[in-house]
Amino acid sequence: MKGSRRVSKPPPYCLIVTLMIFFVFVCLILHHLSYKSNTESLVHSHDFERKTLLQALRKASMADRTVILTVVNGNWAKPASILELFLEGFRIGEGTKRLLNHLLVIAEDSQAFQYCNSKHLHCFLLKNYPKIQSRTPRNLMLSPSRVILLTEIVELGYHVAFTNADVMWLRNPLSKLVPDVELSIACELYLMDAETYIISGDGGFFHLKTNERTYQFMKNLNLKRVLYPDSEHQSLCKVSGNDGFIDLIGMEVSYFSEVNFGRLCLPCDLNQIYTVQANCCEDIDSKIHDLKLVLDDWRKFKELSANNARSKWSPLLWRAPQKCIA
Repeated sequence: MKGSRRVSKPPPYCLIVTLMIFFVFVCLILHHLSYKSNTESLVHSHDFERKTLLQALRKASMADRTVILTVVNGNWAKPASILELFLEGFRIGEGTKRLLNHLLVIAEDSQAFQYCNSKHLHCFLLKNYPKIQSRTPRNLMLSPSRVILLTEIVELGYHVAFTNADVMWLRNPLSKLVPDVELSIACELYLMDAETYIISGDGGFFHLKTNERTYQFMKNLNLKRVLYPDSEHQSLCKVSGNDGFIDLIGMEVSYFSEVNFGRLCLPCDLNQIYTVQANCCEDIDSKIHDLKLVLDDWRKFKELSANNARSKWSPLLWRAPQKCIA
């Protein structure tokens, strides 16, 4: 036809390239929206848990903002469990029953949280903190998730009396704190000579005051958690004994006497003991069996005291351990 022009079609590859560019553009937009949504969700989730933690700390803390803290999982928090013995120790100890009002039990899973709520007033479920399992078999005081949690509690302005749940509080260990000492800790101490000793193990109890120095100390522990995720730095006793950062920031540290802060597998003098930890035993059933012996011996000791016959008690009457060394 006159005056008409034939319009050529674009090459097929141009159409393919255009579609690919459009597809990539759409994917980038969707990825950005998804990332933003996930980030906002994580931030919101952490903020919510932080507020929940703060509410729990306020309810459990003493007038001076001290809170007693322990951490349990489903294996340690169920009927006839270590948590039951731990709470019973508070109830029958000298001057410790009132401290239950200031004990916050941190549950690492929903089973432990549900059981805690059935037995105790103050429970908190650890949801969004990383639960990194250490290859170190012992139940050390400072697993990576606990370092993160304790750092946040110190940042919120609370003093922490941390105790493992396999520590029986027979007397109030807070009465042994030294004024102006920022970290007070129970460890295994081995004398080398009159002035030198080796710090080892984990005694299952420490008290940390909150201030700028202790906050920097916890931040430093977090750094080591990243650099050495499965190292000896999980032991607070070894950290406090070997870490030059403590000297650098001028933080005061003291160690409790093993006469007052005992271990299950060593004879304990109930006239002087404050806490006893089952740290020589990995098996849970063996722990429970021997900790029951500790509480039974303590009840008998209190009966003798009530009858003015405390002098009849002898460390030779200490029955534990029976299964932890088998």
